[in-house]
Amino acid sequence: MSWTGFIPNAAQYLLPEQRFDAMISAIGQRVSWMRSHSCPCTFSQTTQLNRLATTGSAQRSCVRCLGLGTYWDPPTIPFIGYVSFTHQAASPDEPGVIMNNTLGPVQSADPMLTIPYQNPNLGPFDPGQPTEAWQFASTDDAFVVPDMLARFTAVLQVAGLTNLPFQQNLQIAPTGAVTVWNQTTLNVDHVDNYSVSGPTVTIYGYPNGTNYMVEFIAAPLYLVWNRSGGLPHTRPFGGGRPINEPRRFKLQVMDLWMRQRGIQPSAPGSAALSGSAVPYVVPVMTGMVAR
Repeated sequence: MSWTGFIPNAAQYLLPEQRFDAMISAIGQRVSWMRSHSCPCTFSQTTQLNRLATTGSAQRSCVRCLGLGTYWDPPTIPFIGYVSFTHQAASPDEPGVIMNNTLGPVQSADPMLTIPYQNPNLGPFDPGQPTEAWQFASTDDAFVVPDMLARFTAVLQVAGLTNLPFQQNLQIAPTGAVTVWNQTTLNVDHVDNYSVSGPTVTIYGYPNGTNYMVEFIAAPLYLVWNRSGGLPHTRPFGGGRPINEPRRFKLQVMDLWMRQRGIQPSAPGSAALSGSAVPYVVPVMTGMVAR
């Protein structure tokens, strides 16, 4: 006897974007946004060239951040958002920022990546089949999701390291993106004279060893590096026969991977999470980097 139960069309019951926005507008609350900035007073001390300063405390005398290490823009014009107070089980896999007892503040994100054997956008006999990453990806490989953009802050140094840590889909504002801490006025100065060449941000008119903050937008990098799932997860099916099931990896955001090697990329909207340049150039995805 076959089952003839009714299966509804779930698509017609999904909440479209416009209706979702309308619902939030109807029941939400007024919210203003205050953009955060990493205060360069946290890296105001000149150190040996080509070596970034170790993460330090904010200067208590700073008149901009008042010793907090972070300062904010004035509130924006209010918009309607939905604020709720509900219990949510914390998951260490989701993107976030945490305090590591050994390394200090670090960015966290442990997404799962499943790689299909066949590329669905190619024909079955296309030379690009099977998926190359399915065949060869392994530990320490890097993956980038070019559309998952976020705002970051990195600390660079005049005549030292000047490359930003995340370089895919890189966007740097032509003005207002670079700041330094003025030890005379104990305040933050915006650097007007800076140039951008790919992932390299250079400022002019400051002595060697000056540390400066750069705000930018980019897609974060994820590493195949984890105690669980850091090697290809080849599913144990098939009864002894070769199978081509999708392979799964547990990724980790590059921040923690680099910090354990003495390098410090940055995290979104955090002053304590200072960044350094990657000591090698990450290959740029053709046509996806905003110069």
